Formats: sequence, structure tokens, C-alpha cells
Amino acid sequence: MPRLRFALLSALPLLLTASPADAWGIGSQLDKEGCHERITAQALRNARMLHTSAPTIGMTRDERALVQDVQFVPPADLKYDLAALALLLGVRDNDLKGADPLDALEVVELHGDPATQHEHCIRNRDDDNSAGNDAALVACRVFIVERAMEALDGIGSDRMVDANTRMELQVNLNVRGKVDHPMPLFYVKMGQALHALEDGFTHTYRADDGHAVTVVLNWIEAVDGTPPDESRDGPPHLAQLDQCENQDPLVQRNYGLAVEAATQMMVTALDPTLSRDAKRAAFEATVAKYLTYRPGCTLENDWCNAPEPDVANATGCNAGGRATAIPWVSLILILGAIARASRYRMTIIPLLACALFAAPAYADEPRPPAPQPQPAPVSAPDAAAKPDAPVVPIEAAEPEDVKDVVKGEEPGRDVKTPTVEEIREVREDKRLGSRWGFTAVVGGSFVNGAGAVGVGGRFRINERWLVGLDVEWNPWVVKNPVGARAGAGNAYATLIRRFPMKFDRVNLRTSLHAGVSTLLFDVYGANKFDLGPYAAFTPLGIDYDLGKATRLVIDPVQIAVPIPHLGMLPLYYEQFRLMVALQVGA
Repeated sequence: MPRLRFALLSALPLLLTASPADAWGIGSQLDKEGCHERITAQALRNARMLHTSAPTIGMTRDERALVQDVQFVPPADLKYDLAALALLLGVRDNDLKGADPLDALEVVELHGDPATQHEHCIRNRDDDNSAGNDAALVACRVFIVERAMEALDGIGSDRMVDANTRMELQVNLNVRGKVDHPMPLFYVKMGQALHALEDGFTHTYRADDGHAVTVVLNWIEAVDGTPPDESRDGPPHLAQLDQCENQDPLVQRNYGLAVEAATQMMVTALDPTLSRDAKRAAFEATVAKYLTYRPGCTLENDWCNAPEPDVANATGCNAGGRATAIPWVSLILILGAIARASRYRMTIIPLLACALFAAPAYADEPRPPAPQPQPAPVSAPDAAAKPDAPVVPIEAAEPEDVKDVVKGEEPGRDVKTPTVEEIREVREDKRLGSRWGFTAVVGGSFVNGAGAVGVGGRFRINERWLVGLDVEWNPWVVKNPVGARAGAGNAYATLIRRFPMKFDRVNLRTSLHAGVSTLLFDVYGANKFDLGPYAAFTPLGIDYDLGKATRLVIDPVQIAVPIPHLGMLPLYYEQFRLMVALQVGA
């Protein structure tokens, strides 16, 4: 890990000028639909219009729950078709390999892996100079054809896609995390092949007709620290070419060609009249049509005056001029680097603060304060008679205390000395009232997003110990794409240890909760209304006496872990919450 951190921090300057090599972006919180998903879904629709060999596949309860938990938004017309879902998860797999698309560190590692560059139709480290263009395209074409041929193993003897021929595919889900689920082999393999084919339209510069490739772009050497040499390595990857919502004519041309090429591959694969050898020949003809290198464009002639670098991004800003915008992945990495450096920052800041506050002490020689008469102590009986008098006699023990006493402040402090009337008010506000009480609470989690709304009863054993029973609704918020799930219902016993302040309305407390949690929606591998344990702990909270036996309770960090499903694959949803409650009585 230390090496990884050092490498990532060292690569930050390079990341500021490079964009993620997603090519056509996959769907996520930042791009709910996704370009790969749109292209591939349209190719499936087009192929189904010509052939009946790819019927829809129904879903089990677990698979329907998986659809609700995937980290993108499937097209509405294909949402509950397992065939389409497997194809879309397959086309996403080249970029993710089971990773969370918003886990910047893991995704950057995947996209910088030399073993997978051919899956994105982009140069590898050794694909140098003019010959590197052809080498990169050959590797990409071989990958596409081989994956497509492997997909044919999922077609049965009746020339129909066999829904029961499956392969394990690792998928990252919002709630469940990483799971391995058996998906129809044909669609997963075809999705992986189509991803590389589609990437070929955004990781290359192309001739005017969009078919021939004039140069292949480079990603891996832009992020691994290799000194840039565009004449040798080719132009860097350009983020603005990935945005399929971009209305630039060149991007829309590439998008249309990607749909066309993907459709040809799907039509070939599903054609019941073609033999296996005939399908291979047709696959090879398709990739040759769209992924063949045409030499002659070099850095010296500005890659034949390629228009790609001058394409504006989807917001209309020109990200060209041979430079790219800072990607969101890089921003997350920068924030991560700052967080990793926090232990040093927290050491330096107090030292700077000490230096700033200590400096004035050396500005002038200290001068003794002018002698002033010390006020006579106020006796306790007089204090009781005067509401605005100090609650206890005040004596100036040191010469510096005289000014504080005159101003009505505590000696040696900047706080006002409490008066008799103020203590009376605090005493009244801190009355405990009935031993029985109730509480209403609301809050949310800032790690694993969630909300919490609950009510509970309280019984005061004494001022320091309280017990209670609570119920709460705990909806879960998923990030990718952003949405809410019904979450869990929790019921639990509560134990509270209070640390009451004698002469202040603010009190401290520690809380412990233990009980049961029930799942309120179907999750992959877990059924609605499954039961499991629940635990929560607040190491340090505060309550504020509002008066009339009412308190405002704030738990700034509550650690809560509902586990509504146990078994071989338990379901838990850990949360770090901020909770605010109103407690009456007890």
C-alpha cells in the first residue's frame, strides 16, 4: 500500500492532463444512461428485428433484485430481460472487472493495466511509431473476434441462444457490493467483444468517411510516468470524444458508426443460417471494415490535420488544442491525496498556531500592571440577596486577576462569572421531571448514505443511567445512480450513560443500542422481511437542557450496523450517522 500511495501521488501531475480511458462512457451516477449501454442496447434491438434466435429471458427473484441494485440505469424496455441485462453487464465488464465505477483508485489501476489495453482498442506500451498503430488494431481485432467466437458456445443446437449455458460474472452492486452471478454466456461474451469494437471509434483518429483509422491514441503512457513523445506514442486520449451526448458532427458520426458496427456483429452472431466458420469470416470482415490502419498521418503533418483534438466537449467548451480537461477521477485522487496527508497537516497546524500566538509575547518587554485596589469578597448571604451578584465570592489571587474581577469575569479566564440569577435559571432548566419519557430522532449517514427516523420510550434509573426501547425506519441511499431504497426497519433496546454538568445546560452522554433489523425490500441473495441483528454505538454525544424536562440531543458520530440477513452471504449496511433528537421526560 505505501508504494501504491506513493505512485498515485507521484502521478497526480500527469493525471491533471489526462482523462479516464473509458471511451464511450459507461453508465454511473455521473452519466446515468451510459454510451456503451445505449449503443449496445440499440444493436440488440436491431438484431432482434431481423432474427428470432435471441428471445427475452425471464428473471428469478434474485435477478430482479439485482436489476434494482446495478450501478447504472438499464433502458426501460429491456430492464427485466436477463438477456439484455447480461449483454449490458458484459459491455461494462471491460471497464470494471467487478469494480465500483466511482472507486477512482481501482478504476485507474484497471485502465492502466498493460494486459487489458487491447480490450479498449488503444495502444499498449510497446505499440510505438507508425507500426504501433497497426499492432494495436491487430490486437484489438483478434480480441473482438475471439470473444465473439466464444459467445457462439452459448448458442444451442436449435440455433437459438441457450439461456441455461452460463458463466460467472462478477458485478459490483450498490447495496450488496461485489457478487458473482451466473449469466447467459452468449450475451456476456458478446458484450465484451462489442465494448472493444465500440471503443475503436473513440480511441482513434479517422479518415473523413470514418472507416479507416489514421492513428491510434495512447492512454497508458500518459499515466505511468513515461516522458511524453507524441511522435513515438501517438496522440493522448481525448475525453471530449467519449461524450455520446455531444452534438459535435464528428462525435455523432462516430456514434452512428459504432451502432452500425455493433449491429453487424450481433446480426452475424444470431443468424441461424450461418455456420460457425461463416460467422468467423463475417466477424473478421466487420472488424477489418472499421479497424484497419491507413498509414501516412504523422506528427509532422499534424496527423493529417486531424479535426478530433478541436472537438468541443459536451458543455460547449473547447477541450482541444492538444489538451484535455481535468477528469473527475483526477479530482477524487487529489482529494484522496490530501486526506492521506492529513496526519502531517494535523501535526503542522498546531505548531503554526503556537508560533502565531506566541510571537506577540516577544514584541515588547512585559510591564507589570498598575496597582489597583482589590475588590472586597462578596459574602454568600449578600450574593443570595443580589440576583446580579456573583454566585460565589471572588478573590484576585494574582495581580493579573484584578482586571478580570473588575470586568466580572472568572479570574484568569475570558468567561463571565455566573450570577445568582443565572444559576437559578440553570437549576430550573435542569429539573429532571418524570422518570418516564419519550424521544423522537432524525438523522442520516455520511458513509453508506442512509436516513433514520425513529421514536422511543425512556426510563430514568437515575440522572446518570437511562434505558429505553426504540423503533426506526432506516432508508438506504445508493450512489450509482443516486436513488433511495426502502432500507431496513430496526427495533432495539437503548442504554445511555449520562455525564451531567452541575452548573451548565450542556451534558455529555454515551449511548449503546442493540436489537433486530428487518429488510424492507428484496436484495440480491436476501428476501424482503428477513431478520437479523442490529447494533449502534455513540461514543460521545451531548444533550442540552431546554427546560421543563426537555432536552435537545445531538449524537455527532453514531456507528450503526443493521444486519437484516444472516447466512452464507450476510447482508449488512454499516453507517456513520449524525443524529438529532428531542427527549421529553426521563
